[in-house]
Amino acid sequence: MEIEFKPQTILVGTLAETLNRCCPDALNLLNPGASEPEIDLFKTRYQLEIPEIFYDFYRWCNGSSYESLDDDWVFPFEHGRSILPLEFIPKVKEFWDEESKVNFQAWQPGEYWNEAWIPFMAIDDWWLRVVDTQGCFGGIPGQVISFDYKNYPFRSIEYDSFDKWLETVILKIESDCLFKEFHEIPFEEEKDIFAIEKRINPNRRSIELQPRTA
Repeated sequence: MEIEFKPQTILVGTLAETLNRCCPDALNLLNPGASEPEIDLFKTRYQLEIPEIFYDFYRWCNGSSYESLDDDWVFPFEHGRSILPLEFIPKVKEFWDEESKVNFQAWQPGEYWNEAWIPFMAIDDWWLRVVDTQGCFGGIPGQVISFDYKNYPFRSIEYDSFDKWLETVILKIESDCLFKEFHEIPFEEEKDIFAIEKRINPNRRSIELQPRTA
C-alpha cells in the first residue's frame, strides 16, 4: 500500500501516521485508498446517514488487501478480522438484505438483520461488524455493532461511533496487539485489550435478541 493521502479528518490522519510509525509492514495488509468516483458511487447507491469519517477511512485504505483474487480472500487486520473492500460491501449487504426478507421471521423485525446496517468487517462465514445508521436497540445512529451469526442470537454494541472504533484501533497499534489473533494473546495482555476497549467505549453492551411473540 502506497500512501499518497491527505486525510480530511484528524483521526484518520492519526491512524495513518501511527500505523506507518509503529508497524509499517502492516501497510501491506491494506489496499490503496478508494477513488472519489468509487466513493461517490457508494454514496449514491446507499442513501443512508453514513458518517463522513467512514468515507475518509476508505479514502486512506480500501479495506484489507487480497491474498487471492481467485476466491476473494482478504488479509485479516484486527484480531483475525478483515476490513471489507468497498466493492465487497454491496455483495455482503445484499445477501443479508435478501435473507432478511425470507428468513429470521422468528425474531423481532430489524433485529437479527437491519437494512440500515452497513457491513465493513468480517470473518468468513461467521462474524460481521456493521455501522448501524438507524440506532437500533435503543442506541444512537452511527454506532458500531458486531455479531456471530453461527452462534447464539446476541448483538454486541461495541462502539458509540466509527470514531470510537478508530480511537481503539490506534491504541491497539501503539500497544502492539492489533494484529494478533485472540488465541495468540496471553491472558494478561488480553485483559489490557479489554481495558482499552472499555475505557474508550464505556457503553459497550450485549443485546440478547427476543423471539417474536405470536
